[in-house]
Amino acid sequence: MAKFTEDQLEKKILSIIKKKVAYPQSFLEIIASFDKKFSTCMPSKNSFAIADYFGEGVGYVTARKKLIADGKVKAEWLRKYKTKKGKVKYDFKGLYVFLNDDSPFYVGISKGVIGRVFQHLKGHNHNTSTLAYNISLIRHELLTGERHSGTRNELNFKTNVEPAKLFLSKQRIAFHHVNDTQELYLFEVYCAMKFQTLLNKFETH
Repeated sequence: MAKFTEDQLEKKILSIIKKKVAYPQSFLEIIASFDKKFSTCMPSKNSFAIADYFGEGVGYVTARKKLIADGKVKAEWLRKYKTKKGKVKYDFKGLYVFLNDDSPFYVGISKGVIGRVFQHLKGHNHNTSTLAYNISLIRHELLTGERHSGTRNELNFKTNVEPAKLFLSKQRIAFHHVNDTQELYLFEVYCAMKFQTLLNKFETH
């Protein structure tokens, strides 16, 4: 293990974090294509019933195979990546849109879209099923007449979030493959603003 004085270590850190990143496209070049991408994305036309692919008892691999077989996901989109827990998965990077009928109500992005949708629909805690949790806050206020003012964990998962997950399973969803990371992050904001989705919040924590 290399030994540094605190001053040497600080200089080493600064030499690393002050390096400039060379992006393949500028911000303006990336967003210049968004109007065209948005017009071809067409989630209302390309959406499908969530229950048909993520229904009760359906696992990740089965859902992925059916999505590919039915042309909802293209096989060439898939690539291997590791989850935070070190598991190897084959999934695609991109954007997903939850809809009711033809109306989008949430836009999300992930490096593993199929897996992320599974978390929304079948996650076991507030942090994985984040969309269901946010809907459960609305549900709670409608039922009690009061906003939930406590922490996430203080909102009972079984009685509040589970019904919201069931609600989501009755909706529709659309996928859009985006491989470039910077483009994906920017396109999420662009689409959320275009669709004017209430559930997309870009607040800092």
